[in-house]
Amino acid sequence: MSVRTLVRRCAVLTGLLAAAALATLGGPAGARETDTSAKTFLSGIYQTYVGNSAGTAKGVALDSPEAVKRYFSHGLASVILEDGVDVRPAGGGLVIGSDPFVGRESWDIADLKIDVKDAGPAKAIGTVTFSNFGKPESVTVELLKVGTAWRVSEIKWGPLTLRGLYKTKWQAATQPQASLDPSRVK
Repeated sequence: MSVRTLVRRCAVLTGLLAAAALATLGGPAGARETDTSAKTFLSGIYQTYVGNSAGTAKGVALDSPEAVKRYFSHGLASVILEDGVDVRPAGGGLVIGSDPFVGRESWDIADLKIDVKDAGPAKAIGTVTFSNFGKPESVTVELLKVGTAWRVSEIKWGPLTLRGLYKTKWQAATQPQASLDPSRVK
């Protein structure tokens, strides 16, 4: 083998080793950026609620059909959109009167914890616990996997559910609106 061939082989081998090292270093970071786990999806939602709603913790804006479809399953998004999110004034909340992810009109969230358990091949149940104005609260979020993305199919705050509130609203269209606020439930 000539010296020239040996130098070329060493250069190729060095290049391959360098590429493998870069792929290994970039691999986990790249995986985090494209992580499509249910826990990552819920964390992305609830991190926007940490802090005070009067301050920088504005939560998730559900002010357009696209935004609703980005977070909710087709069935639940349809129910919400039938409620008229596209004709609501800019900045107006859902007709249910409170933010669906925390079940309140205002919040001061700390001590956020998210636990997610598989409930089937394309289903998961998330339990979100936090302190809201110093009081412990819990929200259960049912998730469905649509393609590679997760979507919310139901939200529960104690005995109340998001679908149940819409069902109640439609059944009692002439009565005052039900409130999401769990402290008002008897």
